Amino acid sequence: MTDKNKMQKQKGKLVNIKFRLQKIIMILLSIASFLSACAPQTPVTPTVDIIGTTAAQLAARMLTETAAAIPPTPLPPTETPTPTFTITPEAPTEKPVLDPPSVVTFAGCWAGPGDTYTLISNIDPSIRKSGRQVVTLLGVGSIPGWYIIRNPYFNNPCWIQAENLQLDPRMELADYPVMTPPAP
Repeated sequence: MTDKNKMQKQKGKLVNIKFRLQKIIMILLSIASFLSACAPQTPVTPTVDIIGTTAAQLAARMLTETAAAIPPTPLPPTETPTPTFTITPEAPTEKPVLDPPSVVTFAGCWAGPGDTYTLISNIDPSIRKSGRQVVTLLGVGSIPGWYIIRNPYFNNPCWIQAENLQLDPRMELADYPVMTPPAP
């Protein structure tokens, strides 16, 4: 066999191999195409239209609220009774402003009624321009003629004789407690 023939034979084999490869490739492609066509497809999820959904929800809400906002049929007017006026008694008048209690003469302020008790201080109203020392009345003594005041110098209770104290005649002494002196 000549070289030419050998070459032709080899060329024929190559062509045959090439043809077979093409045939195999075509068969594989056909099978792949067939399998992909028959295979179940993944479901396509629809895209959510958020703006459209929100608009639809808002419209539905507005329609129901508007329907509920219609006022019911008004009731027929009823007869309103005419108010009657009654005369109310006048409110009690305010208590008059009283002059505060004041010491008007030089006096001793004692731990109890009389000189058998300790002298706490002397109250001298003459050092005031008014000639009076304003004090606070705390109570009425259980011993007649004595009152209990707040000492204007030491801010503690002390006993003073009624003759040294000036009280407003409108003052209600019954409003003050009756105080019993301590033992001397």
